[in-house]
Amino acid sequence: MERNVAGTSTGKCGIAMVASYPIKKGPNPPKPAPSPPSPVKPPTVCNEYYSCPQGSTCCCLYEYGKYCLGWGCCPMESATCCDDHYSCCPHEYPVCDLTAGTCRLSKDSPLGVKLLKRGPASLITKQRTRTTVSGSA
Repeated sequence: MERNVAGTSTGKCGIAMVASYPIKKGPNPPKPAPSPPSPVKPPTVCNEYYSCPQGSTCCCLYEYGKYCLGWGCCPMESATCCDDHYSCCPHEYPVCDLTAGTCRLSKDSPLGVKLLKRGPASLITKQRTRTTVSGSA
């Protein structure tokens, strides 16, 4: 049973006889301002002289007592530095198996991934400001 069809020649409701589309009444809205650039994340600082790229881990290459004389960079964040001073392991596989060349979940775990190689750390260059002192005679 249809409603509102009586008295029309087409047998349709008056609203369905003519298609209706929205009509624009005015200018386009202004374009939004560009989003600000993402902040640049600082590098990983190893010590006052060396740093590694952001998202990497500093690993000591040359130890002398309590001091580290050279740094390397493991290409993953929160990595484990291996005792060979050349390799490292991802955070998820923290045990270095240098004999097998793998990183393991635990000492006795059969699951492992290949050891990662460290890259060189970058020397931090600090900008120095020069102060000139002028004397009077």
